[in-house]
Amino acid sequence: MMGRVEHWFNRSYRAGRRDVYLLRTPTGWQVVGREGGSGGREVTYYFDDEAEARRMVQAMKDAVPAHLGNWALMPQPPGR
Repeated sequence: MMGRVEHWFNRSYRAGRRDVYLLRTPTGWQVVGREGGSGGREVTYYFDDEAEARRMVQAMKDAVPAHLGNWALMPQPPGR
């Protein structure tokens, strides 16, 4: 089962929205980046090591233009 460890959101909406997820899977780690909200473009990277996955999270956040980079860590959903 996959579990969300972190979800970062850049506090923008519509086309300017960016989300970065750090997910724990039964076999490793995933980092998912999304541009443009729930229906937007998405990219996924797979890692065996948490430290490598976290470096990708930071790299994805750093790649967003400064005017869209007002990042916030979203709270975990209830029951997690």
